Amino acid sequence: MSAQTELYQEAIATAEFFMLDSEEIAIANRKNTAENKLAFTVMLKFFQTERRFPTRNDVIDQSMLSTLAVQLNCYDINLDNYDWHSRTSERFRREIRLLLGYAKATEADSEKLINWLTINVLPLAPTLPQITEQVYQFLSSQRLEPFKPAQLDRYIASSYYRFERQFFADIFKQLSPAIIESIDVILNDVNELDDEEVAVAKDDTVDQQDAEIKRLAQIKLKHLKKDIAGARLKNVGVEIDKLKRLRTLNLPDSLASISRKLRRKYYTRIFAELPSGIKEHKPQTLYASMAIFCHFRSEILTDNLVNAFMQLINKIRTSAEISVNKDILSEVRCVNGKFDILYTLAGTAVENPSGIIKDTIYPKVSKEKLSDLVKELMSNKGTWYQYQVQRKMRSTYSHAHRRVLIMLLEIFVFRTNNQDCFDILRAIEFIKANKNISDKYYPDAGIVPATTVIAGKGCSQVIEEQDSTSDASNETADKTKNVRINRINYEVAILEELYKLLDCKQIWVEGAYRYRNPEEDLPKDFDSNAEYYYKKLALPIDGNDYVQTLQASLDYNLQQLNNSITDNNKVKIVRTKKNNVGKIKLTPYDAQIEPSNLIALQQAINRRWSTINLIDILKETDLRVGFTKHFHTVATRESISEDKLLKRLLLSLYAIGSNTGLKRISAANDDTNYSDLRYIKRRFINIANTRQAITEIVNAILEVRNPRIWGSATTGCACDSTKVSSWDQNLMAEWHTRYHGRGVMIYWHVDKNAACIYSQLKTCSSSEVGSMIKGVLDHCTKMDMKQSYVDTHGQSTIGFAFSHLLHFDLLPRLKNIKKQKLYYSTAKDKGNYKNLSSILKSSINWDLIKKYYHEVVKYVAALRIGTVEPEVMLKIMSSDNDDHPVYQALTEIGNAVKTIFLCRYLMSEELRIEIHEALNVVERLNSIMGFIFYGKLGEISTNNREDQELAIVCLHLLQVCMVYLNTLIIQEVLSDPIWQSRLTPEDMRALTPLIHSHINPYGLFPLDLNTRLVIERPKTMVVA
Repeated sequence: MSAQTELYQEAIATAEFFMLDSEEIAIANRKNTAENKLAFTVMLKFFQTERRFPTRNDVIDQSMLSTLAVQLNCYDINLDNYDWHSRTSERFRREIRLLLGYAKATEADSEKLINWLTINVLPLAPTLPQITEQVYQFLSSQRLEPFKPAQLDRYIASSYYRFERQFFADIFKQLSPAIIESIDVILNDVNELDDEEVAVAKDDTVDQQDAEIKRLAQIKLKHLKKDIAGARLKNVGVEIDKLKRLRTLNLPDSLASISRKLRRKYYTRIFAELPSGIKEHKPQTLYASMAIFCHFRSEILTDNLVNAFMQLINKIRTSAEISVNKDILSEVRCVNGKFDILYTLAGTAVENPSGIIKDTIYPKVSKEKLSDLVKELMSNKGTWYQYQVQRKMRSTYSHAHRRVLIMLLEIFVFRTNNQDCFDILRAIEFIKANKNISDKYYPDAGIVPATTVIAGKGCSQVIEEQDSTSDASNETADKTKNVRINRINYEVAILEELYKLLDCKQIWVEGAYRYRNPEEDLPKDFDSNAEYYYKKLALPIDGNDYVQTLQASLDYNLQQLNNSITDNNKVKIVRTKKNNVGKIKLTPYDAQIEPSNLIALQQAINRRWSTINLIDILKETDLRVGFTKHFHTVATRESISEDKLLKRLLLSLYAIGSNTGLKRISAANDDTNYSDLRYIKRRFINIANTRQAITEIVNAILEVRNPRIWGSATTGCACDSTKVSSWDQNLMAEWHTRYHGRGVMIYWHVDKNAACIYSQLKTCSSSEVGSMIKGVLDHCTKMDMKQSYVDTHGQSTIGFAFSHLLHFDLLPRLKNIKKQKLYYSTAKDKGNYKNLSSILKSSINWDLIKKYYHEVVKYVAALRIGTVEPEVMLKIMSSDNDDHPVYQALTEIGNAVKTIFLCRYLMSEELRIEIHEALNVVERLNSIMGFIFYGKLGEISTNNREDQELAIVCLHLLQVCMVYLNTLIIQEVLSDPIWQSRLTPEDMRALTPLIHSHINPYGLFPLDLNTRLVIERPKTMVVA
């Protein structure tokens, strides 16, 4: 009876999913055996939940079996060996189809499915699991039983073939003979110039235009595939020529309307193939694919050039400031005892108001000391400093940067949707039209545009006033003021203003993607399909309802904090003596008890698995999870055998993820050489399919975790970044002011049990808030991410607003907690929070939120569906664009949400500890990543942007493989009765799968697919 009681308790927990109605129970009871009764209802409920019938490969959910067994009074029935394809099962299928109103799919239905996939699904370039899911949804909507898996795979392959044939044919029709001829020239490697000769100087014996045509004609496919080698003056000319070459193709505008994900798919295919392989395709496939590649590459080149353009502009000021600071340090020595000198000087002047300086001042403070003091004080004077910086900027710009920046201005086509920015666009055209003027000043200040824009912004050297003498009609001299515009200083000021406007996309660039029209970032059908988006975002349609809920939460949390803070010994609000401003003071929490048994646990693991090679962890994970099934070739076909492909895939992934390189890994495997691994990397391994493999492993980790050991399913991720050294001949590498040195940043999303859910590559200066949001939206695992733990850099007011609208909690550890302020609902409510009065700032403008709520949701929808990157969105919604009404509304929402968080943070020490513990997991992860990514001293040794990110995702792949196997190993050890009662709560709290003393990443390892890593003991073995 106890077994039946346990089954009943499990059934209660899942009853809502697997309850049978009276008709279903009646049909089941007509079966002749208890086994058939249970099998029939399992097939029924499996079909209702999965939209297909179970197969031999499916594992039936134990909770489903328990729930159904209770309802049917069928206990102790084992369906592990039940034949789901027997004649009895087929009869059950017919009954279920009749009961649910389904029909068996026919050949005509398969044709309907193929057409539906071709028209509605494949143009969006979904992954294979996504296609399969959508197929089941389609068949369910048609009330059709799904096809068998083998049939389904065949129909999906047929739809792929039909779609690509029609897709390429449609594009090919739009290509003119001139475009086709130009593509042939790009693919033709015969007589092409060396890399250094691509930027050949213009021939004096021919016309300049003819020289440019000859120079551009030498640019081939291999040149187009190379990234810009950093924001340096010598590299820009080559990239401009490549962009001009692609623009001469005059590709059809319709290519821009194709899904970017689909275009990237064929772009990746061409990028992975050599010209000789591309030429083997059929004409329609060849020229359509190349057209897509050239169009996509043109967008990338434009973005890269805009990035280089902005970095060069920024470099003018930063290099000038660095130079001036060095001059100050070298030329002006710090005067010792300056305050004593000033005190003596002031006292002497007061005592001798009518005295002579030589007699009263100099005997006490020497003339030399006063001279040194004047120099030092002058060096700190703002106007003088700005003057020196402006002078250095002028010199740097005119002697080094001007020629290249003017070239970039001429290659870009700037646009704006903001009426206030048209003056800057006219100024840009004016600079281009007058680029050859050699005079210091423009001849006529009255025709220079945008002078009012730059006036009053620290650019006093741009507009100069000069006294001049002019003859009046009565021939008397009359002095007047003439305004002159300094040409070089004017250009520098306009470029700096352009930098700000480009960064927040108030000005955008034609032909770019990152810097495209901001209107294209938003869903085009939002206004006509608003109800769909509100439902997708789970937001109320009426802004009043949203505001009412948020306001009620704000009022409640403020009142709770106000009532409890006087009794809170760990939180105090203190007033400063200087200005009587309130500041928050937190008392650190007590140190937690050290775990006492984890060292013994590690020793037990080391005894049983003394040395596991890291490459064997990768192999064993694949043999258990099968993640290599996601590594499909980017080519149209592949003939390599499965065994060879699997081995070479694992070797290549290990070589990239450990940073040891393909050559070193191939040296230990006689049947695989370096060229084989290069081929696999080029054709099979890319960022997209590696991320799919990571998702597969993360899902497997979530499934195998024992909740008794690791706790219930976690919904929170800690987010942080770490710097990695890298080659610097690229746009990604930047100098990091805190860590010192050039490199890139890796941003991690890590759950509380140390599984890395998402990783991404970012620059040192890009927003961590954007990276945090991207990981929450794009991780694609089965984890339901509801909390995001970040440090101070990972949060912002706008970040709080987006987190609330996207339904996850942003939980930062604030370094500057003492400076935080709280917002309240209305002015009349301020008096309700007397205990918080000194840290209250202002009220929330709820009317502004209501007014622009619809527009706010439109921007949130753009983030959710992926039409805009979070980093780009945060650039648009920044203080540089503070007059944007959506930014203002988001700021008000963010202030309210951040205040709610601060109230919770101050009231709950448990929340503060939770945040701190989660962020400690990320810090631990960084050291483990160094353990795995040990090759080449942990430096990313490539300048290619795609290869850099590929190295990071392969590193991520190795990390989750290690966590997966360590999770199984720890669970196996703890299953021993000796350990079941030994671990204390402190041990369980500190338990982590980030252990590696039993793992060996070093050496040249041969890969043997016929050996297995034994983890689980045989069930018949008796444990001592």
